[in-house]
Amino acid sequence: MRLAIASLLILASSPAAAIEIANFKSGLVCSSPKSARVADGWICHETQDILVTDQSRCVYDGATKRCTWFGFEFDYTANEIGTKLQCQVETSHPTSPGNPSKVLAKDVTSQSHEFELEGANGHFFNPMYYVFAMTTPDRAKQAETFTCKTGNKVLFQAKFNLHFPEAAE
Repeated sequence: MRLAIASLLILASSPAAAIEIANFKSGLVCSSPKSARVADGWICHETQDILVTDQSRCVYDGATKRCTWFGFEFDYTANEIGTKLQCQVETSHPTSPGNPSKVLAKDVTSQSHEFELEGANGHFFNPMYYVFAMTTPDRAKQAETFTCKTGNKVLFQAKFNLHFPEAAE
Protein backbone atom coordinates (compact mmCIF):
# COMPACT_ATOMS: atom_id res chain seq x y z
CA MET A 1 0.00 0.00 0.00
CA ARG A 2 2.80 2.41 0.93
CA LEU A 3 4.55 1.60 -2.35
CA ALA A 4 1.40 2.45 -4.34
CA ILE A 5 0.97 5.77 -2.49
CA ALA A 6 4.66 6.64 -2.95
CA SER A 7 4.40 5.87 -6.67
CA LEU A 8 1.35 8.14 -6.99
CA LEU A 9 3.16 10.94 -5.16
CA ILE A 10 6.16 10.63 -7.49
CA LEU A 11 3.90 10.75 -10.55
CA ALA A 12 1.95 13.71 -9.16
CA SER A 13 5.17 15.65 -8.52
CA SER A 14 6.48 15.13 -12.07
CA PRO A 15 6.52 18.40 -14.05
CA ALA A 16 3.70 18.77 -16.56
CA ALA A 17 4.42 19.65 -20.16
CA ALA A 18 4.92 23.42 -20.22
CA ILE A 19 5.38 25.83 -23.06
CA GLU A 20 5.81 29.58 -23.26
CA ILE A 21 4.78 31.57 -26.34
CA ALA A 22 6.36 34.93 -27.24
CA ASN A 23 6.18 37.38 -30.15
CA PHE A 24 2.81 36.06 -31.36
CA LYS A 25 1.64 37.67 -34.61
CA SER A 26 -1.32 36.95 -36.88
CA GLY A 27 -2.39 38.52 -40.14
CA LEU A 28 -1.34 38.65 -43.77
CA VAL A 29 1.56 36.53 -45.02
CA CYS A 30 4.40 37.85 -47.16
CA SER A 31 7.18 35.82 -48.74
CA SER A 32 10.49 36.70 -50.28
CA PRO A 33 10.50 37.14 -54.05
CA LYS A 34 13.68 35.01 -53.99
CA SER A 35 11.74 32.03 -52.61
CA ALA A 36 8.88 30.20 -54.28
CA ARG A 37 7.89 28.62 -50.95
CA VAL A 38 5.28 30.36 -48.77
CA ALA A 39 6.70 28.37 -45.84
CA ASP A 40 9.70 30.74 -46.00
CA GLY A 41 7.38 33.69 -45.32
CA TRP A 42 6.36 35.72 -42.28
CA ILE A 43 3.45 37.75 -40.96
CA CYS A 44 4.07 41.10 -42.60
CA HIS A 45 0.82 42.91 -41.71
CA GLU A 46 -0.73 42.17 -38.35
CA THR A 47 -4.50 42.34 -38.76
CA GLN A 48 -7.70 40.46 -38.05
CA ASP A 49 -9.32 41.72 -41.25
CA ILE A 50 -8.37 39.60 -44.26
CA LEU A 51 -9.56 40.77 -47.69
CA VAL A 52 -9.82 37.61 -49.80
CA THR A 53 -8.54 38.60 -53.24
CA ASP A 54 -7.14 36.89 -56.31
CA GLN A 55 -3.63 38.32 -55.89
CA SER A 56 -1.79 35.13 -54.86
CA ARG A 57 -1.66 31.54 -56.00
CA CYS A 58 -2.06 28.34 -54.02
CA VAL A 59 -2.74 24.67 -54.71
CA TYR A 60 -6.04 23.32 -53.37
CA ASP A 61 -7.21 19.77 -54.10
CA GLY A 62 -4.59 19.30 -56.82
CA ALA A 63 -5.40 22.48 -58.75
CA THR A 64 -3.74 25.91 -58.81
CA LYS A 65 -6.19 28.54 -57.53
CA ARG A 66 -6.22 32.26 -56.89
CA CYS A 67 -6.14 32.91 -53.16
CA THR A 68 -5.11 35.05 -50.20
CA TRP A 69 -2.46 33.93 -47.69
CA PHE A 70 -2.73 34.70 -43.96
CA GLY A 71 -1.68 32.93 -40.79
CA PHE A 72 0.16 33.18 -37.49
CA GLU A 73 3.66 32.82 -36.08
CA PHE A 74 5.36 32.80 -32.68
CA ASP A 75 8.53 31.94 -30.79
CA TYR A 76 8.32 29.17 -28.20
CA THR A 77 10.20 27.56 -25.34
CA ALA A 78 8.99 24.20 -24.08
CA ASN A 79 10.24 21.88 -21.35
CA GLU A 80 10.27 18.91 -23.74
CA ILE A 81 11.02 18.17 -27.39
CA GLY A 82 8.09 17.56 -29.71
CA THR A 83 5.39 19.44 -27.80
CA LYS A 84 2.06 19.01 -29.56
CA LEU A 85 -0.52 21.75 -29.94
CA GLN A 86 -4.16 20.81 -30.31
CA CYS A 87 -5.98 23.46 -32.32
CA GLN A 88 -9.66 23.98 -33.00
CA VAL A 89 -10.94 26.19 -35.81
CA GLU A 90 -14.49 27.57 -35.68
CA THR A 91 -16.05 29.41 -38.65
CA SER A 92 -19.27 31.39 -38.87
CA HIS A 93 -20.18 29.84 -42.25
CA PRO A 94 -19.58 26.31 -43.57
CA THR A 95 -16.27 25.83 -45.40
CA SER A 96 -14.57 22.96 -47.23
CA PRO A 97 -11.06 22.85 -45.75
CA GLY A 98 -8.34 21.20 -47.77
CA ASN A 99 -4.70 21.13 -48.67
CA PRO A 100 -2.69 20.88 -51.88
CA SER A 101 -3.66 17.24 -52.42
CA LYS A 102 -7.26 16.90 -51.25
CA VAL A 103 -10.42 18.31 -49.68
CA LEU A 104 -10.41 17.27 -46.01
CA ALA A 105 -14.10 17.91 -45.25
CA LYS A 106 -17.15 19.45 -46.90
CA ASP A 107 -19.32 22.23 -45.50
CA VAL A 108 -18.08 22.18 -41.89
CA THR A 109 -17.95 24.95 -39.28
CA SER A 110 -15.44 23.23 -36.97
CA GLN A 111 -12.09 21.53 -37.61
CA SER A 112 -9.33 20.08 -35.45
CA HIS A 113 -5.60 20.22 -36.18
CA GLU A 114 -2.52 19.05 -34.32
CA PHE A 115 0.92 20.60 -34.73
CA GLU A 116 4.14 19.14 -33.35
CA LEU A 117 6.76 21.76 -32.55
CA GLU A 118 10.35 20.98 -33.54
CA GLY A 119 12.84 20.97 -30.69
CA ALA A 120 12.38 22.42 -27.24
CA ASN A 121 12.52 26.00 -28.53
CA GLY A 122 12.27 27.77 -31.84
CA HIS A 123 9.98 29.64 -34.19
CA PHE A 124 6.68 28.33 -35.58
CA PHE A 125 5.04 29.76 -38.71
CA ASN A 126 1.66 28.54 -39.97
CA PRO A 127 0.63 29.95 -43.36
CA MET A 128 -2.97 29.34 -44.42
CA TYR A 129 -5.05 30.43 -47.40
CA TYR A 130 -8.58 30.99 -48.59
CA VAL A 131 -9.42 30.39 -52.22
CA PHE A 132 -10.81 33.47 -53.95
CA ALA A 133 -14.57 33.27 -54.53
CA MET A 134 -17.37 35.70 -55.25
CA THR A 135 -20.23 35.40 -52.77
CA THR A 136 -23.62 36.72 -51.73
CA PRO A 137 -23.99 39.63 -49.28
CA ASP A 138 -25.05 37.31 -46.42
CA ARG A 139 -21.77 35.34 -46.74
CA ALA A 140 -19.40 38.20 -47.64
CA LYS A 141 -18.00 38.36 -44.10
CA GLN A 142 -16.89 35.22 -42.31
CA ALA A 143 -15.47 35.03 -38.81
CA GLU A 144 -12.81 32.42 -38.06
CA THR A 145 -11.33 31.66 -34.64
CA PHE A 146 -8.24 29.49 -34.28
CA THR A 147 -7.70 28.33 -30.66
CA CYS A 148 -4.59 26.30 -29.76
CA LYS A 149 -3.78 24.62 -26.47
CA THR A 150 -1.61 21.97 -24.93
CA GLY A 151 -3.33 19.86 -22.32
CA ASN A 152 -5.94 22.14 -20.76
CA LYS A 153 -3.90 25.33 -21.19
CA VAL A 154 -4.95 27.68 -24.00
CA LEU A 155 -1.76 29.08 -25.52
CA PHE A 156 -3.27 31.52 -28.00
CA GLN A 157 -6.32 32.43 -30.01
CA ALA A 158 -6.17 34.02 -33.45
CA LYS A 159 -9.32 35.67 -34.79
CA PHE A 160 -9.82 36.58 -38.41
CA ASN A 161 -12.59 38.46 -40.19
CA LEU A 162 -12.51 37.21 -43.77
CA HIS A 163 -14.04 39.59 -46.31
CA PHE A 164 -15.05 37.98 -49.61
CA PRO A 165 -16.06 40.11 -52.62
CA GLU A 166 -19.76 40.20 -53.41
CA ALA A 167 -20.87 39.01 -56.85
CA ALA A 168 -22.08 41.81 -59.11
CA GLU A 169 -25.75 41.60 -59.97
